[in-house]
Amino acid sequence: MKRLILSLALVLSQFSFSFAQTEVTVNEAKNLIKNTSKRWVSIHDPSVVYEPTTKRYYIFGSHKVGAYTTDMQNWTWANPTWTTNSNAQAFVTPAVKKVKKGGTEVDFPQFNALEWSARTDAAYNIDGNMWAPDVIWNKKMEKWCMYLSVNGDAWHSSIILLTSDNITGPYKYQGPVVICGFQDSGHSYKGTDLELVIGTQPSLPGRYSVGNEWGNRWPHTIDPAVFYDEDGKLWMVYGSWSGGIWMLQLNEDNGLRDYDVTYPITGSGDGVTSDPYFGKKVAGGFYVSGEGPYIEHIGNYYYLFVSYGGYAPDGGYEMRVFRSQNPDGPYMDAASKSAIFTGFAVNYGAGIDNRGEKIMGAYNDWGFMTVGECAQGHNSIIAAEDGRTYLVYHTKFNDGTAGHQVRVHQVFQNKDGWLVAAPFEYNGETFSDKDMAERQVISNEDLTGTYDLLMHKYKMDHKNMEEVKPVQVTLTEDGRVTGKYSGKWSIDEGTSYLTLTLGGATYKGVLYEQQLDQRNIKTVAFTATASNGVNVWGYKYHPKFAVASQIASQKVPVTDGQQVIKNIDLYSMDLGVTNVKVEWTTSNPDILSEYGRYNPNGLADDTPVTLTTRVSSGSYYWAETYNVTALSEENSQSKADWQSGLMAFYAFDNNNLSNTLDPSQTAQLLRNGTTGVPTLEDGDNLRNGGFVHVRFGANGKESYVAMPNPLFGQTLDKGATISFWVKPTTENLWDALLGFNNGSARFFLTANLFAGYNDGKTADTANQVYNNWIDINNPETVKNTNVGVGQWNLVTIVISPDVTASNGGITMYVNGSTKRNDRFNGSLNGKTVSTKQGFDYKLILDLLSSCSELYLGNGSFWGSADARYDDVMVYNRELSLIEVMALNQMINRVFDPQSLTQGIEDISYDKHESISNRYYDMSGRQITNDRMNKGIYLHNGKKYIVK
Repeated sequence: MKRLILSLALVLSQFSFSFAQTEVTVNEAKNLIKNTSKRWVSIHDPSVVYEPTTKRYYIFGSHKVGAYTTDMQNWTWANPTWTTNSNAQAFVTPAVKKVKKGGTEVDFPQFNALEWSARTDAAYNIDGNMWAPDVIWNKKMEKWCMYLSVNGDAWHSSIILLTSDNITGPYKYQGPVVICGFQDSGHSYKGTDLELVIGTQPSLPGRYSVGNEWGNRWPHTIDPAVFYDEDGKLWMVYGSWSGGIWMLQLNEDNGLRDYDVTYPITGSGDGVTSDPYFGKKVAGGFYVSGEGPYIEHIGNYYYLFVSYGGYAPDGGYEMRVFRSQNPDGPYMDAASKSAIFTGFAVNYGAGIDNRGEKIMGAYNDWGFMTVGECAQGHNSIIAAEDGRTYLVYHTKFNDGTAGHQVRVHQVFQNKDGWLVAAPFEYNGETFSDKDMAERQVISNEDLTGTYDLLMHKYKMDHKNMEEVKPVQVTLTEDGRVTGKYSGKWSIDEGTSYLTLTLGGATYKGVLYEQQLDQRNIKTVAFTATASNGVNVWGYKYHPKFAVASQIASQKVPVTDGQQVIKNIDLYSMDLGVTNVKVEWTTSNPDILSEYGRYNPNGLADDTPVTLTTRVSSGSYYWAETYNVTALSEENSQSKADWQSGLMAFYAFDNNNLSNTLDPSQTAQLLRNGTTGVPTLEDGDNLRNGGFVHVRFGANGKESYVAMPNPLFGQTLDKGATISFWVKPTTENLWDALLGFNNGSARFFLTANLFAGYNDGKTADTANQVYNNWIDINNPETVKNTNVGVGQWNLVTIVISPDVTASNGGITMYVNGSTKRNDRFNGSLNGKTVSTKQGFDYKLILDLLSSCSELYLGNGSFWGSADARYDDVMVYNRELSLIEVMALNQMINRVFDPQSLTQGIEDISYDKHESISNRYYDMSGRQITNDRMNKGIYLHNGKKYIVK
């Protein structure tokens, strides 16, 4: 999900809109946002059929399994049965003894399907070889007819017919429909129906006697799909890889092959396209990939689905679509390419042949998806009784397993009659093709905005599990598309037909309302296809649900009656939802601005302030008012000492790189290699004055700020503290936010709050030389998300030499709160370090005092993080938790860095001299001259600074 897009436009007096908006209430929002779930099933090669009595949709799949549903979302197991309990005996003796040919009854071969597939293989087990059944209700027979593949090796397979009075069985074997594998001289064709079709033969005709080359020319008789055409004729399409996809016309009276329909010999050699026995080729050939054919009549066309590639997570399996105005073809794609091949070609994965509409492919990070979907195919499709069309397929996942499940997506026709699949699973939507053609189901106010877009491209690196992932585009009010792709968009007036131009290609589809998977959140979604066969999906939260998500999250950063003592980031409501506009107004902007910036300077009394927020998206909104109290300057002052020991304050305001406490110390903006030099930027809504932006750079090519280190040369027996504001651009676990480096040893901190030290020594045990190092929160051990991406955070790291103290060692804080740092690993004097107490932190303090410079964006082993920095503070002592909280409170408001030096006088003295006058630190504790290091002190109501 993508980051919340917030409008930061200043609204001074009132909110105005160009169209009427409907309010979403809090109670309504909570009811709108809920989790959802489904009951899926794992069925190979699912074939769908409707049973009108129970109003159930059944699917049947390989290995004698099935299931049903009443809502196309939740499945219940319903496995079919045979008339015999033994699979090994079920397909031995056909029930049909006679069939008609030329108006005369003739003997029907008593084909033993088990024997044909098993041949002489004693280890053959039919249980794993009952593949891809297709079930249909035969209107004349008034029977449920199951067309089942019985698979054998070396193309010794057959498609047989079984019938039942009930959809789940028991089914009884009626006889063969089509058989393959005649090339084996030890397995006679005499037991098949070949001679019933082509007449008695003295020997196997040469056209079928092709030995091991069978698959180059002839089909593999598996994967049947049976359908009625618009004239009531019954057809079967079948085949898998090998010699392609073929069709036969069936006899409506018995469900078997129609032996009165003849097919000419067309084509020669491996390029044969019609054969007296196998029928008519409609797709594939030359051992080009393609299996699981399925044909359905929708609207004005017959649509042929074929699955290309291999059914494995890395096999490139995907569905391609062709269409024809005739049941037996020719089947073409939108670029007028035939589904029939004229030579071998690789037509999946990185292959160069891209024919057929690719209705979807491997993808991830879509909606709430956490595991990628891949290898979708061997589908069925049904123009259902409810007026909608459903695509039913099985899919595997990018989860390291070969597991699979059935999925269902609704399918629509675009205005050119090509099929497009819904971007998410079917979740009970009621829209149909009729709705798309006759009305605009999404208003103009609600359809513009930023969408996640998924482009199902060809030529994917399936071997390395490539998946397409969403990018963002914006549909603007003036009909433009901006973002990752540029172009234009339009809706046909009075319809939901959407046309998109993206990167020069024109995509036509539909735009409607669809629910997300795993949530009941409604989206504005589109699905479209181009003439090149590429499909695109897009979605954004429906405006009503976008507003509801904001309300239901309860992430408003202010509460009614709150006392304000620091800035409130009013625009921090990050939900990962696009197209939400958040606006705030304030009754007293001088004290508490519309962005939440708190300014107590000169405020004599606690002052009430009214804050009003309005959250809107499209034609929906929510508004609320909060009454808060801004505390006076005196009441908001922290009593804890957050100033003494402060050695440096780099504000980066007004393009100034100097240390506020010692202007002679000036930072430098530097780079190594080709990475961009850091830049000074103007302040934003929460950081006034300005800040510095450091760019990402790999190790050796860092972008960084080098600041004179005020700790250089000091003993640091009281520890050290470094605090700074940081706003990371992206999540970065390894690259440095902060670092020290003296040429051999280094200390660094990353946005993972990964703190690391290494003295850089080469271990020499014999001479008692050791490489001392420690890692805290190494991303390989623990991943923290404490430093929020895209928002300002006050990060404070305290280093104490007293490891026995509760806050000894290293303690890290974000926005005044202690953060986890209990994952230690390292080495000290040759011994393993696994706890805080196991390391000597004086080594780190000695390093800090030996470095002439302190770096932002440099110092780790990996590179510089892309981040913005402000108000870097360095102390020559450790701050306590209370003092860190005070620092967070005082610095997190309108703050003038010069106030630190206002009225301050310099003190120059020798520590060995006695001081008769009393000096106090900023918390009021008296300081003796031997403890008086650099910093700010009080004397007779005035501030003094020791430099």
